[in-house]
Amino acid sequence: MDLSSSDGELNDSAIFDEHDSEDVFRITVTTDNHLGFMEKDAERGMDSFISFEEALEIAKEEQVDFILLGGDLFHENKPSRDCLTKCQKLFREHCFGDKPIEFEILSDEVTNFGHTGFPRANFNDPNLNVSIPVFSIHGNHDDPTGQQNLCAMDTLAAAGLVNYFGKSNTSCDQGVNIVPVLLQKGCTKIAIYGLGAIKDERLYNMFEKGLVQFIRPAEDSDDWFNIFVIHQNRSAHGKKNYIPETFLPDFLDLVIWGHEHECRIRPEYNELQRFFVSQPGSSVITSLSESELEPKHIGLLKIYKKNFKLESVPLRSVRQFMMTNVILAESELNPADKNIELKIEQYLAKKVLSLIDKCQKNRYCYEKQPIKPLIRIKCDYTDYEPINEIRFAQKMVDKVANPRNILQFYRKPTEIKAEANLDVEASKYLRMNGGGEQLEYVKVQDLVKKYFKKADERNKMVAITEKGLSDAIQEYIEKDEKDAIGELINYQINKIQTYLKKEIKWQNEFQLEEEIRNFQKIRLTNTEEEEKELKEVFEKSRKNTQQNTRANESDEEAPFSHRAYDSDELDEFKEKSSSGRGRGSKGGSTRSRGRGSRTTRAGRGAKSSVQEEKSFFSSSSRSVIKKEQISLDSDEDIITLDHKAKPIKSMSATPSIRRPRIDYDDDDEDEYMSSKKTKITDSKLEDDDTSNTFKI
Repeated sequence: MDLSSSDGELNDSAIFDEHDSEDVFRITVTTDNHLGFMEKDAERGMDSFISFEEALEIAKEEQVDFILLGGDLFHENKPSRDCLTKCQKLFREHCFGDKPIEFEILSDEVTNFGHTGFPRANFNDPNLNVSIPVFSIHGNHDDPTGQQNLCAMDTLAAAGLVNYFGKSNTSCDQGVNIVPVLLQKGCTKIAIYGLGAIKDERLYNMFEKGLVQFIRPAEDSDDWFNIFVIHQNRSAHGKKNYIPETFLPDFLDLVIWGHEHECRIRPEYNELQRFFVSQPGSSVITSLSESELEPKHIGLLKIYKKNFKLESVPLRSVRQFMMTNVILAESELNPADKNIELKIEQYLAKKVLSLIDKCQKNRYCYEKQPIKPLIRIKCDYTDYEPINEIRFAQKMVDKVANPRNILQFYRKPTEIKAEANLDVEASKYLRMNGGGEQLEYVKVQDLVKKYFKKADERNKMVAITEKGLSDAIQEYIEKDEKDAIGELINYQINKIQTYLKKEIKWQNEFQLEEEIRNFQKIRLTNTEEEEKELKEVFEKSRKNTQQNTRANESDEEAPFSHRAYDSDELDEFKEKSSSGRGRGSKGGSTRSRGRGSRTTRAGRGAKSSVQEEKSFFSSSSRSVIKKEQISLDSDEDIITLDHKAKPIKSMSATPSIRRPRIDYDDDDEDEYMSSKKTKITDSKLEDDDTSNTFKI
């Protein structure tokens, strides 16, 4: 594409400020908020909510037109009631009010939002008073499941809190039609295409077969600024476990890429496809890995006609994280020393304290930023013995937020026997990827594939296929479908039994095993049939889960002694004794009697046993550290999209085309905060170029 201005009308960044109130869209962009991450952890349980609240505060202060979310708003597929309640409080507090909506929706609202049960945008609902609309797709953590194909985002949409779009039928036979949400503000028109998370391999195959279509506006298709919000693997995790950028149509102007947690929010230009890609990353640290070391940002996107400007705004409430590598062989520690374990412990403790000191020096002057940082030490202990990690963690409880997994020990790879190859390799893979809370980022497909590839032929599973086992484990882990693995095993074993009874005559166990292996090879060649079978198996599993859920819910209508409790109620119930009677009894039962008993029905003047919960959401305004205005006089400071330099397809539906793939102690806290407030300046913001404006 020719990087020149399409017209002489725009030649400096002031245009976005001059037309702010009339023609310029102002949009807050954020992805992968993962609300509810480690919510039961006393230290880190509020991290995801605090950072997301800051993002909403920024949107409110910047008076944006709307907020655009790129998936994974929730960390769990079935978020807890506490998590859902906190999320709804945040939206109610920051996105509802009397601020008028200055843009209009031009597309068919029934087509965009009909799946939510309310075929209209929430800001057009006469029963709601929305000040900042929220548009969101779903991610792989909160994707639709079950017979009704619902997710947590459907709950928020039904409550009128978000505008949920990008939900599609993921059947490989029918394909996907991506219909945009069309918005207009003054003379600026934008088309927002969205596609919620689909299994990468399935979506890859759909793109290859041309089953993904982008529906373009029939009139004035060249006048629209086209945004695509996607939530898939961007980096390759296998042959088909990602979506290449070359699969996306070239009429797009800006792609907002979710799912990847590394912050690469500055727009990156794709020379071949001639569009920009922005990867905001997550707003909370969910894994102790290199990709989480980059500072977290959200985007402030401004659009005027075919030009856009993306400013990256740092999130100052994110918990600090630092990591370093230590090789004990390069230290002066002697492995033969009788006190070597103690000396290693002291050596590593100094490393941790050094990182903590760096965190303290780089803290933002922001009251909501957590005090304790996250620290990770990757330690190569080749030729040494590992220390007692539990004892080390106990010494760091008051200093870091993750005392249990500060240390990650590993050895240099050595030659191993073939018989032990699988277990050692799998163990090393888990260790190198962090273990513990990072386990979710170890790809299930990779582990299963490694097993089938490296396991000894005599001991390898033959009744269950690689894809079947991989998908079943993923259903169990990500969607909490407890019957998925069992249903898969029963189905595939029954199929083999049917095959052996009808088709094959065998004489002994050796022939039987050989026939099973042959049947397995036949099944591997028919991938489409296996895809359908797996879909039926998992649907049956979801129905079983729903039936069990309904049975548990019906138990709530049963008498007190027979009621089924969930985990939250059970903990509360254990703290109370059984029904008590008599004066002074501390019974917790509703049937308690007698003067002075602590019943749930407190008498007049009695203190309530449940204190009023204090809101963690501060109503005070957020004090934003403003950066000095940078004068941008260069013609390359504004992104101008010149579609005259390329041919535009004159069609209402643009199918996807396969293109060549590119390999691409509280007192201390108060004293510390008071001493640091005067020392912390705007230097943190000035380190990075937070205003990215381009011109094409």
